This record gives sequence, structure tokens and C-alpha cells, in this order.
Amino acid sequence: MKRNNGIAAIVASVLLITSMCNSVPAFAEPNDLTLEQAVQNIQEYDNEIEYNMGKLNQLKEQILEKENDIKDNQVKLDLTQTQFTERENQLSERLKGIQFNGGFEATPLQYLDALFSSGDILDALKRVSLISQICTSDKDLILETKKSEDQLLGIKNTIEKENEELQTDKDDVEKQIKDLEDKKDTLLKYVQDNNALLTGDIGITIPVTLPSDITDQAKGVIEEAEKYLKVPYLWGGESPEGFDCSGLMQYVFNSKGINIPRTSQEQQSFAKPISMAEIKPGDLVFNKVSDSTHVGMYIGYDMYIQAPHTGDVVKISKLSTSNMKYFGRVLN
Repeated sequence: MKRNNGIAAIVASVLLITSMCNSVPAFAEPNDLTLEQAVQNIQEYDNEIEYNMGKLNQLKEQILEKENDIKDNQVKLDLTQTQFTERENQLSERLKGIQFNGGFEATPLQYLDALFSSGDILDALKRVSLISQICTSDKDLILETKKSEDQLLGIKNTIEKENEELQTDKDDVEKQIKDLEDKKDTLLKYVQDNNALLTGDIGITIPVTLPSDITDQAKGVIEEAEKYLKVPYLWGGESPEGFDCSGLMQYVFNSKGINIPRTSQEQQSFAKPISMAEIKPGDLVFNKVSDSTHVGMYIGYDMYIQAPHTGDVVKISKLSTSNMKYFGRVLN
């Protein structure tokens, strides 16, 4: 039941985020936007899509767990059915001529018959003892058979209920996936409509000369990040095949043995807040004072490396003309 409640909670979370996405103010007309506003809008929408994708992936994983549970229960059902059939067959053979109704009571006539059909008292006692043992064994067999029958019905009911819940969960996922695809289409159209404005943020897609006074640790993570210049932005991307903003940061830092969380919000909470005056190469840069929807890495000389947004590639951009005004330190 706990797992079912967890799935319900995730579905509710996805629906909440979807409603939040729907409540995001309509994009301004291209002619009304500055480059910074356009980029900020795309970052916000990218972040909402990535969050929904993460929740949907969790839901899909829990649906897979539920499918495996159903398979396990089906195996138990088959085994219990076999045991039940075997016990029924045993009872059919063992209880011929014996009447029972919800239980077993040996009739006194069986004992009398054993006494009168015996040649001597010792033989009679042996027969009575044997019949008593058989009767006790039959009682146990009946109880075990009834228990197996109850278990069988319980497992069947569980499987039927799980299948109903599974179908509901799958229907929810299909709906959320459709909503997500619609949001992606909306964002891609927005990027296309603002293409002329966005091309003003060309950036640098080749490694640059780094400051000579940076630490070896900072140099290592920056040079690692520069390996992925020109890699396309990808929603939920966290590999050289495609990165989102926080996926790039986590991949680069983790490759150097520095473990940081996955999302931009988590990375901002994880990093030590610093001021603009304190910023050094290797520090993280964010687009909000908290709960940021975008993150990059400062590399010196008023530049930072980032996986910008949908329709762009990993590149180096100018910090002072960007919307990245908040900073955090991960390196020592």
C-alpha cells in the first residue's frame, strides 16, 4: 500500500507542476523582448519541462515495480493453485465415506467397528489408535486445504486490484506525456519565433585561455567542461550525447571526484553563497537568488560555460551581460 500511495503522490505532483506550467505568463511578443528576457523565459520553461520529465520517469519506474509485483503474485497464485489441487485430490481419496461439514469429526462407529472386527483386544487397540491418527491427519489436511483456498482467493483479489491500479497509472502517464510534448512544442515555437534575437548570443564554442593563477582543481573541472563545447542542449541530458544546464555541471564535477546534486535548485543549495566580488574560476553561477532554473560555471575573464537552453549548444558566454547574477562555491 505504501508503494501505491507513493505513486499517487507522484501523479499528484506531476499534475501540480503541469498546472504551474499552464499558469506561467504568456510569452511576450518577440518585438517586446530583450535578449536577457528571452533567454530567461526559455530557461524557466526548460526547467519546468525537465522537472516534469523527472517526475514522469519516477512514475514509470514505480509502474515497472508494480508490474513485477503482479508477476510475482501470479507465480504465487500458480503455486498455491497447484498445492490446493493436490490437497483436494488427497482429501478425495482419504475421506471417502467420511462425512464432514466445515470440519472433521470421526464417528464413534468407526472405533466400535475396529473393536468388534478384531480377534483380540491388543489388535483392536492398535486399530483404534491407527484410526485416531488417520482422523487427526485428515483434520489437518482439511484445514491446510481451506487455508490454501483462502490464500488463493486473496492473491487473486490482489492481482485484480493491482491490475486496475496499474491501468489507471498508465493512463495518467500517457496523459502527462502528451501534455509534456505539447509544452515542448510550445517552447520550440517560441525559440523559433525569437531566433533573430537569440542569435545575438553567439558565444564561444572553442576552449579559451584560462587565468594563470587558478588552482589545479579549478583548471581540471573547467578543462573537463570545455571538452563538451558544441554538445547540443537536451532536456534531462546528463551525458556527452546531450546536456541540460545542471546535467553538464554534475557530469563535469563528478568526473573529477566531486559529487554534487542533479538539479540547478539542488546545486544552488549545495554550493556556498558568495558575492560577485568573491567569484573565482570554478564557481557556479545562477539566474536567481534561490530556486534557480539555470546554472553555469565561471571560468574567468568575465566568462562562464553553460548548456544554455533549448535550441542551443554548450558554449562560453559573457557573464556581465547575462542574467546570471548569483554565485556559489563548490571547490575548496
